[in-house]
Amino acid sequence: MIVYDADGKEYLIEETDLKGGESKLYTVEKHPELCAKIFKEEYRTRGREAKILEWENMIERNELNKSFCDQVVVPKKCLYLQKNNQKSSGFAGCLMDEQANFKNIKEIYTAKDLSYPEKVWIARNLCVLTNRIHELKREVIIGDYSNIIVFPANGTVKLIDVDTCQLVTIYRNKRVLCPCTVGVRELIAPEIAGRLKKEKTDLENVDQDADNPIFNKYTDFYAMAYHIFALLMNGSSPFASMANMEAISQHPSKNVSSIDIDQFHAAEKGEFVFARHFLFKKAPEYAPKYKMLSQELRKLFERAFIGGAKDPTVRPDAMEFYNALTEYFQSLKKCECGHYMPSNYKGECEWCRINRAEG
Repeated sequence: MIVYDADGKEYLIEETDLKGGESKLYTVEKHPELCAKIFKEEYRTRGREAKILEWENMIERNELNKSFCDQVVVPKKCLYLQKNNQKSSGFAGCLMDEQANFKNIKEIYTAKDLSYPEKVWIARNLCVLTNRIHELKREVIIGDYSNIIVFPANGTVKLIDVDTCQLVTIYRNKRVLCPCTVGVRELIAPEIAGRLKKEKTDLENVDQDADNPIFNKYTDFYAMAYHIFALLMNGSSPFASMANMEAISQHPSKNVSSIDIDQFHAAEKGEFVFARHFLFKKAPEYAPKYKMLSQELRKLFERAFIGGAKDPTVRPDAMEFYNALTEYFQSLKKCECGHYMPSNYKGECEWCRINRAEG
């Protein structure tokens, strides 16, 4: 298959087995360091093209430094299907740096080949990534936090598929929103989920503009905090829970089926069972005890998931989490069993307890 950049330069690409819901990846002949992302026909929209061109313009104007590009896989060129009179047409996708030997961040949550300090370090790096993106002058919001990848060998965290990011461009002296129209439900802040439910719409069709976008830095802070919590708590969602059978047995009017343990309902109501007592629910057994985390981290999580459910602006930002994670990382000591725990923790090794429970 042959595609062209905006200047008419030709690229011969070949399809791989890698694909997502909206696109497929292709190798680029004579350029092993690059890959081509080609969208399925229904996703080759003018809005997506405009967004990729904006990233391309940022590179050409030297608005993105090396540190930024080391953590964000930025599209290098917009790709087209045709070349007519030296001008390309028929938007198809984009050209970007090839990535190898990585895992999606969700695979890292419970990875057995990584130590606990390594997962804390990865959480730290996620904070750095989030902060770098929010520091851009282009009002860039990540939006879809499922596009975070990790390189286990060194703990590097990167954002891929930035065509899904939300950003604002200037067109004919007006601010124009290039929205994020995709997202994974558990990473979508409860105020967004609530609005979509109320308006009976979805991310593609919700009414929004540059002055009233559905994603913002506070919705990013929610998704960032979710990832950090899962990394530190053995893959547990902040809103995961299980029925408290002991409490239920003491109340004949109650039964297991009447206990709402739906994590999405809990997120909307700020029911964070790790920090608050609920008579008939408790934290899942596969998660370490919440008190294992430092007091500062617990405060930040409670702001993110309890206070933030009512007022998103109280959610901690990336630097607050970065500082707390740095202090927590420094407190970790290796136990005789080989696991890592905070040096001031008084209880038994949580990882040994979890391993016993898992049999």
